[in-house]
Amino acid sequence: MSGLLLHVPTEHEIERLYHELAQIGATSVGQKRRWPYRPSTPEALIVLAAEMLRYDARLLSILVQWFLARWRTLHPTQLREAMRSMRTPQSLLVALEFCKLATADDELVHFVDYVGAGWSRVSPSERLFIDAERPASRVALRRVGRNLAPYQRWGFIGTEKPIVDPKTKRTVGRYDARTRRQILHDLVERSDGFTLSDYLEAVDHAISRQQALVDLRGHPGLRLNGHGRGARWARPGRED
Repeated sequence: MSGLLLHVPTEHEIERLYHELAQIGATSVGQKRRWPYRPSTPEALIVLAAEMLRYDARLLSILVQWFLARWRTLHPTQLREAMRSMRTPQSLLVALEFCKLATADDELVHFVDYVGAGWSRVSPSERLFIDAERPASRVALRRVGRNLAPYQRWGFIGTEKPIVDPKTKRTVGRYDARTRRQILHDLVERSDGFTLSDYLEAVDHAISRQQALVDLRGHPGLRLNGHGRGARWARPGRED
């Protein structure tokens, strides 16, 4: 294994990471277990956490929440330097993409854009979370072919949405355009007509009503029948 990790992280090493993150203000609880790592700066700890993120999806929410609250405590140039030792620095950049969706702070957006400048996407694409689910499970089958935009931006595949507010449990993340096109195509093929609400449910309410309308109006084979919330979208001849 290349990068910062010496091996696949053990449960005790994940617990120690949670403990170390809590020391710099993260919403995590761990234990001070023995481990082989010696991160000397917050930047080094953050990139180590981003490497371990691929083996523990809970770290995505922890990191996003931490950045939203404490990003100003990091030195962006030192963070970029630390990222050069990572096997996949793009895993950290995925977390930062979710931060952009969750913030109204322009300075944080500029920070994220600077940290991500010059990095290329992972190619070929791969799942961000390793062994996150059993391949034939119901969850896995539902997620086949689906991808959220922040993952797609950096060459990963994933549908897990981070919790950005630990109190309200609010999440962020929307499907990328290719995923939405496929979901809409499947909905059109199996339905004689559907409402805007039906489409929003099919995409897990991961986009706004305005974006949903843009998607529906942009489909060349759909026509709107009726008015108001009960109006239905269908291919000509399928519903009159």
